[in-house]
Amino acid sequence: MKAAPIQRIDLPMDELEAILQRAKVSPLDEKDCEKIKAVFLVKNTGAAPLLINQIRPTCGCTVTSPVPPPIPPGGDAKIEAEVATADFSGPMSKAVMIYSNDPDTPQVNLVIKFESRAFIEVLPRPLLRYTVLQGEASTQKVVLFPFDQSEFKVTGVETGSSPYKVDFRELTDKERLPDRKGSQWEVAVTVPADAKTGLFTDKVLVKTTSAKAPEVVISVYASVQPMVQVVPEQLNFGTVPGDAPVGRPVILVNNRQGSELQLTKVEVDNPNFTVEQTAIQAGQRYQVIVTLKPGAPKGEQKALLKISTSDPVRKLIEVPVVVTVQ
Repeated sequence: MKAAPIQRIDLPMDELEAILQRAKVSPLDEKDCEKIKAVFLVKNTGAAPLLINQIRPTCGCTVTSPVPPPIPPGGDAKIEAEVATADFSGPMSKAVMIYSNDPDTPQVNLVIKFESRAFIEVLPRPLLRYTVLQGEASTQKVVLFPFDQSEFKVTGVETGSSPYKVDFRELTDKERLPDRKGSQWEVAVTVPADAKTGLFTDKVLVKTTSAKAPEVVISVYASVQPMVQVVPEQLNFGTVPGDAPVGRPVILVNNRQGSELQLTKVEVDNPNFTVEQTAIQAGQRYQVIVTLKPGAPKGEQKALLKISTSDPVRKLIEVPVVVTVQ
């Protein structure tokens, strides 16, 4: 009982070219993307029925036909797989695993290879990453051009609730990429100086006049770090005994290049705590230790650690302190 060997399937070049010409890759709506269909023929070269127990795609983008009925000796069956090209760009391969009662090859992997191209492509890529300090703006630029060498215009952008500022313009003849035809547009995405600290994961939606690609998505990841980084931002002692001193550290890091940070004053507003500062690396890194005094009243104790610095942006840093005394 055997199934005929199933070879790796590569789409013929003429079919591949047709796919490239009509494929629309858009992460916004899967129904707008081209779906590639592959048909595999399984033959039973054994002397007993071949039972295919399971057909399992390895990606959620792939849908397969149902498990066929038992294949008699000498018979064959078709297995169809359909791949949605949304979210894909460039050469890709997707696998489908076939499980059967073949004693020699109970598992066979079918592979579909294809290349997906967007109607409007983004160079160097539709992904921007930023690591910036708060108070310092940072700009990156990409170029949009049509895969089919057509003409289009950028009409606007949407950034949602993200802090980014976006500008766009059509490139002049002298600025154009020499090996690309059709319209070429520059899109500049800026993380502004007044952006809040934190991690941002957003998408910039570029609107165009192209009927084939009315929207182009640029993914943006930004890490905006404070000029003076404080770890942790809140000091929680947890539950501690009240008969011995208990200390917890706060670390301050100067992220401003070419400058020195000085701590001009360190204090805590609760008399049940003491505070002490130490320079780990003078001008750059400091440790501030907040200590709960022995004999502090039982129950929850709260305080506010206040650190005055020489930094022009973060002149005063406040760190909440909380502890439960047994």
